[in-house]
Amino acid sequence: MDIRPVSSVLDPNGKLGPIGCEIDELQNASVPFVAVLCLQMPLLASKPSGGCDTMIDLDPPKSQFDIVWKDQNAVASNAVQRRLIASERANRDRSINRELTRRCDHDIPKVLPQDYETYALNFFFTSYILLPNASNVQRGFLDYVYPVWTQTSPGSPLGPAVNAVAFCLLEAWSRRNPNSPQSLARSHYVRAIVALRQRLQSVDTIDDDILMTTLMLDMYDGITSFCGSKPQESLHITGTRALLENRRRLPFNSETSQRILLGVRSLIVGRALRKGESIPTDVIGWTTCIQSIPRSPEFELEEIDIEVANLQASVSGLRIDHARQDSFMLEILAKANEVDRRLVAWTATIPDDWVPTYIWNTERIPQSVRDAGLYQAHCSIHKSIFVADTLNGHCSTRIRVQLVMLACLEHLDNPFLDTARATARNNVQDLADTICASVPYHLGDRVKVLRIDDKTVQYPCIGSDATPTEHYNTAAAYTGFFLTRRLSELLQPGLPLRAGQWKWILNQIQRTKSVYLTSPLVPS
Repeated sequence: MDIRPVSSVLDPNGKLGPIGCEIDELQNASVPFVAVLCLQMPLLASKPSGGCDTMIDLDPPKSQFDIVWKDQNAVASNAVQRRLIASERANRDRSINRELTRRCDHDIPKVLPQDYETYALNFFFTSYILLPNASNVQRGFLDYVYPVWTQTSPGSPLGPAVNAVAFCLLEAWSRRNPNSPQSLARSHYVRAIVALRQRLQSVDTIDDDILMTTLMLDMYDGITSFCGSKPQESLHITGTRALLENRRRLPFNSETSQRILLGVRSLIVGRALRKGESIPTDVIGWTTCIQSIPRSPEFELEEIDIEVANLQASVSGLRIDHARQDSFMLEILAKANEVDRRLVAWTATIPDDWVPTYIWNTERIPQSVRDAGLYQAHCSIHKSIFVADTLNGHCSTRIRVQLVMLACLEHLDNPFLDTARATARNNVQDLADTICASVPYHLGDRVKVLRIDDKTVQYPCIGSDATPTEHYNTAAAYTGFFLTRRLSELLQPGLPLRAGQWKWILNQIQRTKSVYLTSPLVPS
């Protein structure tokens, strides 16, 4: 990936100006998380294992943080000692500039600004957060990163957490490896964890900046996992849930507070769907805390997602317990059919400009786009990359419901239900076709690494309309995360795809990895 020079919108105090005044959407931890342990449960000292000369101290922690982020504390403490004792930050910055100059091509600035931190923040906010026309769609907690960040105190852990994400993205677009021990992003990540630990030891309440900090740390983990082609863990989100369950916090009265809570819930629901897990009862209960949030299409879809996640978990139980009676299987099948009807009805509630336009005439699709990847000679055009991902998420959820139905029908093994089986399989294929049709809108004709704002990329358009200027940036910024997830979900075992479709999807995933250099990256 390449970086682009951006005009600074920072005021003399180092903060961005009011939204809109200047300009018109993820871990190296390998130890299971322990946040689910009872906070008052005494921990016993561990005996050394065979061949180990060191006694591991598992004395009771002094704060809830030691339980919630226990595995991260040792990593953070050791890393901080190494980095803070040796004052090498200036040398690292100079080394970064020299290395970038050596490795860059003609599109990358030869010399980065002296204040590399300001440059990274500016790149992050202008490329990912303060986007033109972003107010027309909801992006979850990302819509509230900026206002919470501007109101934080100097000692807030949110500062280094945002820095970690900003540096991580800038390093990735600079073709450097954000997973490297020498990564500047990693040092900010460690500082954020330490600051969060200190904050939780000194106060009992949880404020918006604390919750936003955990979300940004999770985003950092997501980016590094994406760049390293590794599954993302959920340590920080699990810890956030433990904090919400066991700590006092001020009521969620403001829209910002409720949106942040909804952002946490969205991550929990999304990962439960992908892992086939049920939604915890306490998370479902958060709905009572966000009553003042307008019931947008995104919100209503997530409410259905919660039911689908629980249905998936029920089916997993069926696969284990073959002694379940047919009546119970029929009950789940009936629930799945009802949820599917609600998902179909959901499409009638979306705004008119959310409905995608399909281009069937190949002459209106650039040849380079067709050569890069076009499935069934047509593609879809969307209002924005965020709307496209929401609609793809809807298709993905419906596919999960069809799989629940097929699992129940397999257990029932009734020939009179063959029509239902065929309908579910056909639905899966049609929904997969819909997701595949959005690939050209996401990637255009990209087949290699380009600048984030490269406007030589060709995208399919409606008639003689030109590609909207903001689409060049948002598609480049978010497609890697959005499209890789949606296409990967289509490759789950047992999905009844069309002949040849599995291979086409796999090729498009590999293409996306090539465009975003997810593996391998240049080592630092």
